[in-house]
Parts: sequence; C-alpha cells; structure tokens
Amino acid sequence: MDNWIKVTSIFVLSGLFLFGLYHSSAISDSKGPMQPILFSHKIHAGENQIPCQYCHSFADVSTNPGIPSVQKCIGCHSQVHGKDEDYKTDTGKVINFKTEIDKVKDYWQRKEPIPWIKVTDMPEYVRFNHKRHIKRGFECQTCHGQVQEMDVVYKAERMNMGFCITCHEENADNQEHLTQLKDCLTCHY
Repeated sequence: MDNWIKVTSIFVLSGLFLFGLYHSSAISDSKGPMQPILFSHKIHAGENQIPCQYCHSFADVSTNPGIPSVQKCIGCHSQVHGKDEDYKTDTGKVINFKTEIDKVKDYWQRKEPIPWIKVTDMPEYVRFNHKRHIKRGFECQTCHGQVQEMDVVYKAERMNMGFCITCHEENADNQEHLTQLKDCLTCHY
C-alpha cells in the first residue's frame, strides 16, 4: 500500500509539474514578457515603418540579431520626445509615451544598458544562424510573426524541431539541398 501511494504521488506531481510548465510557457508566449520599457513594435515597426534590421542591426551579419543598445534608442529619442498622452496597447495596458521615453533617457544618463528580456531563445544545443536566413531572403515575420502588429512582442510560433524541419522541407531547392538541411549537424552541435 505504501509503494502504491508513492508511485501515485510521483505521477500526480509529475503531471502537475508538466501542466504548470505547459501553461506558464503558453501564458508567456501569448502575452510576451514584461519589458523594462513599454515599447510598442506596432508603433515603431508598424505605424512608423522602421525596418527590423534598423534596431536588430546584426541580423544579416551575425548568428544573433542583437538587441538595440540605449545609444540606438536615444539616437531617435533625443529628437523624438513623445507626447504626454496615453496609448492603449492591444493587451489593454495603458502607456504614456513621454513617461516611457523618459525611461530611455534615464538609462542613457546613467550609462546603463536597458535590461530587455529576450522573447525568443533557442536551447544551447541548437545552432541557429540569423544571417543565413536573412541572406536567403526570409522575412523576420516567417518565424517571429507579424511583429509590426504587436504592441508587446510574444512568441508567435513554437520554434521547435518540427517547425524548423517543415520550413526546411518547404524551402529546399532540390533533394540534395533538402538532405543538407535535414542533416542533424545543420542545426545541432
């Protein structure tokens, strides 16, 4: 009887743990992380049509796209001060343009980087190269969704092995190229 209780407890606790992991990632994926500055991609990339690579300037030359520095932000916001008005995001959060831009200026004056929280992160054993994909002609939206329509960026796709393999299958030039793209060492160390 004692063993039965232990085994049942392990299964129940494991199930609860997995349920919690699934739902916590689903929540963070759908709402995006709370950033230190309430930055709207809908305004910057959408309304103002700032290209992704203006802020993520390493995407076409590196494996990592780069997160914008305070210097990049202050480059515009030393001139664009923002109106003292509220803006309601697509998630219902209300932000004040001037208040958020003042936060950027504060980081700049303190000579501190903005501690942006990564939205998409690949496991250590995955070797993903932004440069190859950008040079091949893929739009950022292929993997990251319609970022220009998001106030708060969230993971639009579950970028798992199945997602990548499907994309490789759909975009291979020929059978030889497909064989290369499906080779384990293409994506894994």
